[in-house]
Amino acid sequence: MILALMKTIWRRWKKIAHGIIRAQNWLLMAIVYVVAVAPVAIVMRLMFSDMTDRGLGEADLETYWLEPGMAPEDIHRAQRPW
Repeated sequence: MILALMKTIWRRWKKIAHGIIRAQNWLLMAIVYVVAVAPVAIVMRLMFSDMTDRGLGEADLETYWLEPGMAPEDIHRAQRPW
């Protein structure tokens, strides 16, 4: 009888504790986002207009793809020492 009561109390306490932890985690993550992530994102947005532009070529090109310029594979090319 007492053991069953203690088990019931323990199970209910675990549900309450998990709810508290869930709320605490949400609050902690929200604070971290507001204090650390959001200011960095705002500064990066203000400093750089296009974060994906790495200066790889001319801006007016439609694509940066370069056709590979490989020589044909033959036995003589495979046998050369360099």
